[in-house]
Amino acid sequence: MSSVPPPYGPPPPPEEPQGYQPFDSYYRPQPQPQPRQPGGGARRGGLIGGLITLLAALAAYGKYLLLLLGKFAFLQTLLTLGISFLIYAWARGPVFAAGLVIMILIHEMGHVVEIRRQGMQASAPLFIPFFGAAIFQRSHPTDALKQAQIGIAGPLGGTIAATVAFALYGATRWEFFLIWAAIGFFINLFNLIPVGMLDGGWIMAVVSKWFQVFGVVVLVVAALYIGIPWYFLILFAFWMGPAIVDRFRNDRSPYYQAVPIPARLAMGAAWVALSAFLGFALLQTVNLLAGFR
Repeated sequence: MSSVPPPYGPPPPPEEPQGYQPFDSYYRPQPQPQPRQPGGGARRGGLIGGLITLLAALAAYGKYLLLLLGKFAFLQTLLTLGISFLIYAWARGPVFAAGLVIMILIHEMGHVVEIRRQGMQASAPLFIPFFGAAIFQRSHPTDALKQAQIGIAGPLGGTIAATVAFALYGATRWEFFLIWAAIGFFINLFNLIPVGMLDGGWIMAVVSKWFQVFGVVVLVVAALYIGIPWYFLILFAFWMGPAIVDRFRNDRSPYYQAVPIPARLAMGAAWVALSAFLGFALLQTVNLLAGFR
């Protein structure tokens, strides 16, 4: 290898072709190191630059991600499920979070299966942190009985899942199965309150409009017993109020009146039986969980 020439003066002739540099390169002034700014300015600049790069990438490719999510509905479910799991895990731990998202998913899939069994279209479940999940019907049933069947399919599927978790606890004595069972029993029992857009509201709407009033009383008493803040009650009122008003306003419409009396009684009896089972099962799991404390 050739030696490095001094910074000033004429350069010696190159010894090897690969070491040759142009003559004037040895006469260029050398850059002087700049003093480092106090306070981590370079680090802040790098962070801001990284954020700008990330935002630019999202702006450039975000639309393709949205198109992909719209094309494959299950990706919406997986993405929102994952976000909900992380939030619930941060708030209550991964065991609770796993049980919650599993029970919600099975509950919502019960609705989806019944909607598609009736020959209608429905979206994949969309998870909403702290509000559970939702599905959107792209078509609607022709009478209240079909809507009640869709409504009760979710709690039926969720009850089966919670019962399986309880049976697995009995076989293994692993506490997390008991926690999952308690979560499932509670979610499905709460959804059976016959008010507004809860599943119980759709189920018992086929029986009588006055079950909406009964559901409001149950919901208020439960909220006061649990200690739910008043602003959540106002939020529930805005959410459920239109469905309650609609049930009373359209009571004499063929949508409700075309349902035969035996079908109404059968749906009411199914609601009572399922509510009773879930209430009893939830009480048993809560008592068993108290033994672990």
